Amino acid sequence: MMWFVYGYSGMMGGFWGMMGGIGIPFGFMAGLSFIGLLSGLFVIVGALMLSARPTDHTIWGIIILIFSIVSFLGMGGFFIGAILGIVGGSLALSWKPTSKV
Repeated sequence: MMWFVYGYSGMMGGFWGMMGGIGIPFGFMAGLSFIGLLSGLFVIVGALMLSARPTDHTIWGIIILIFSIVSFLGMGGFFIGAILGIVGGSLALSWKPTSKV
């Protein structure tokens, strides 16, 4: 009976997965975490550039919006950060800077 349990978990994956991971291979989660970190970094850079160059608000708003949507793959700051990034990117797109006369 014991060989059946070990054979089942080894052949079919079982609880520990085929390579010893719990359900999902660890390389997959590391890749998603890396995507989440990079997209968060690009959102921060886009926000800083939006603050430094407000005349290019359309370009930086699009960058913030795209990378906020991409950050959903890496959990997007527990989704709150991704939602705030989408709101901020859409506000940057709709913003009309006032001319200083």
